[in-house]
Amino acid sequence: MARTLILRFVEPDVAGVADLQEDRAPQTCAMIWEHLPLEGRSVHGMYSGPELFIRTDHLPAVPAENQVHRAQPGDVGFWRQEGGRFHSGPATMSEVVFIYARGAAIMGAGGQPTWVNLFARIREGQEAFYRVARTIRTEGPLTLRIEPGD
Repeated sequence: MARTLILRFVEPDVAGVADLQEDRAPQTCAMIWEHLPLEGRSVHGMYSGPELFIRTDHLPAVPAENQVHRAQPGDVGFWRQEGGRFHSGPATMSEVVFIYARGAAIMGAGGQPTWVNLFARIREGQEAFYRVARTIRTEGPLTLRIEPGD
């Protein structure tokens, strides 16, 4: 059975359960698992559409694996951009991203098309999780915590 992650909006205490895709993104899954728990203020993607992310600049680079540009609702990915590649991204940055509706196209700093390592998929508690996610664009960030599941 696949290992799971709990994705929890702390303030309203709403959570979703995601299955790790260790067969498709083994190095990304191992790196994320090793650094759990992760926590940050959820930010709405300015260029990507229905995407939230938390900054994870302290996480190390991993090779490209199971990459997607057009993500689907429930997809959880890891994105990293080395500093200096674009004028709007002078410093290295990374994020764990979450897609909550159709129409997401992953964009990096300055709106440049990019890809994420898809490493997990939300399979339980999606409706409540997505309902809270939709509020972040208009009502502001919430704390999101990622921790190991059962």
